[in-house]
Amino acid sequence: MRTDNLFYRLFQRAPELAFELLGLSPPAAPYQFQSVELKEFGFRLDGLLLPTAPDPALPFILIEAQMQPDARFYYRLQNELATYLLQYQPVHPWRVLVLYPNRRTERVIPNLPAYLTYWQVQRVYLDELPANQSLAMELLRLIAAPVAEAVAIGRAILQQEPEPWLEWVVEALVRKLPGQGRRRLMEMLGLVPLQQTQFYREVYQEGAQAEGATLVLRLLQRKVGPLSPAQVQHVQSLSLEQLENLGEALLDFQSVSDLESWLAQNPAIAPTEDDLATNSG
Repeated sequence: MRTDNLFYRLFQRAPELAFELLGLSPPAAPYQFQSVELKEFGFRLDGLLLPTAPDPALPFILIEAQMQPDARFYYRLQNELATYLLQYQPVHPWRVLVLYPNRRTERVIPNLPAYLTYWQVQRVYLDELPANQSLAMELLRLIAAPVAEAVAIGRAILQQEPEPWLEWVVEALVRKLPGQGRRRLMEMLGLVPLQQTQFYREVYQEGAQAEGATLVLRLLQRKVGPLSPAQVQHVQSLSLEQLENLGEALLDFQSVSDLESWLAQNPAIAPTEDDLATNSG
């Protein structure tokens, strides 16, 4: 979970996925995905699903995504969970969900079956997940799938729900195909010719600068948080080409400082008379 925020963002948006993987019934009460500091030890539990209701029958779920082999992983996991229990003394029982890309990544320790039972650990191997399950499960399958299959999974996901998951799917594929540009990935996903996203319908096809700026601002606020009036004005003053470039660049933004850097390198271009006529008409 520390090395790949794709998992953090997925479970943050779809906490019910953890229950699906554990074979549990969907929670009746809402859950929050949190990062919890373990005091005096200098590390955090970045994948913790906590019930918002005080019902002591509801479990909390610790999620760990282990994408690289690590002979010490199970010992570290035990230490983190035990430390959390000692410091926070939760009233809820616990379950632990470990995600591996495949069985080859796991490093077995002595007496592993007893360990898994005692610490309530359940392992999931992403390359063995069944196809055509829930949308969240398909997103999880995409991470470990071969490139060709991952593109097909991503295309199917975006045909169902394009805007909420566009950014996540493209970022996941960028990590699989770092040599491909984002525009090429959009084409592979069928987004540009099929007009499957609001961004491409409004900006690429209709060419409405004002509507394009509004949409980019909405995506930016979702990605990096509230913007200052100066930042909003700067984005609203960008040309259509600049809005297109910003719409692709913002997928990599991690904070508002990334936007500031981009805006500093891309000063607003004054609109032409044709642009003004288009926007006023």
